[in-house]
Amino acid sequence: PLAEPTTLGVATGAQLGITVTTLWAIPGALTTQFAALTGACIVGALVFGVAWGKRLSPVTLILAGLVVSLYCGAINQLLVIFHHDQLQSMFLWSTGTLTQTDWSGVQRLWPQLLGGVMLTLLLLRPMTLMGLDDGVARNLGLALSLARLAALSLAIVLSALLVNAVGIIGFIGLFAPLLAKMLGARRLLARLMLAPLIGALILWLSDQIILWLTRVWMEVSTGSVTALIGAPLLLWLLPRLKSMSAPDMNASDRVAAERRHVLAFAVAGGALLLLATWVALSFGRDAHGWTWASGTLLEELMPWRWPRILAALMAGVML
Repeated sequence: PLAEPTTLGVATGAQLGITVTTLWAIPGALTTQFAALTGACIVGALVFGVAWGKRLSPVTLILAGLVVSLYCGAINQLLVIFHHDQLQSMFLWSTGTLTQTDWSGVQRLWPQLLGGVMLTLLLLRPMTLMGLDDGVARNLGLALSLARLAALSLAIVLSALLVNAVGIIGFIGLFAPLLAKMLGARRLLARLMLAPLIGALILWLSDQIILWLTRVWMEVSTGSVTALIGAPLLLWLLPRLKSMSAPDMNASDRVAAERRHVLAFAVAGGALLLLATWVALSFGRDAHGWTWASGTLLEELMPWRWPRILAALMAGVML
């Protein structure tokens, strides 16, 4: 239930591809579309490579996607910081915007989305079987890894095309399928029909809120509004979902082994934290470049550096 372009890293990969293309000033709509598709495919390949050894386990896919998403997002932010003048037009777009000055975006997207719908219908039976237990799906003749690879590849392509058109708009892909399931759409075909309608309704509502805010306050991005609407609703929905995972029968056998490693990890983590704190306090940059402070100089710098380090530590604890 947590699979979505932003959680799988696909959206940030597409965004990074477009950022690089914009930075190099390569013109053309097809160029940016190809860049978004390339970035999404590279990220998807990385996520698949990590999760392939676990037979594309959903949990492994999502964890790998979140890590890759954070990494791509950090690279993208660094590019924006160092090339602010060239990339300032991407600030609003990068968080999602529905601003359209003509019908070119719709004309470019509708045949691509129609092709995506046709391919999705072809994958309907394999995806239905993927909703069963893995052992049952294999007994019914489903090549589970290949089916997941095909479904996720199609999702990556569609996500890249949409990110290229409107930027990153989060929470729609998470909230709409969950709400469709709660409204009684038990079969996959019913959810595939109802979830897009719910997503369109949420996006329309977000767009109306944006238009109102633009008149009375200021313009905000569509992705920000969908996050403000979707996050509380998603937090309200998740506890009401029944867990579909079976209990791990071998979990008790691993408890003793895990407890033996807890102390070692705690000691190693504490030592690394102390070392990082000491380096952050002592190592810094002044008018002459990077220097290592000690003695009297470190005492003079301590009132300035210690609050910053403490704030960073507390932020890490809260995260």
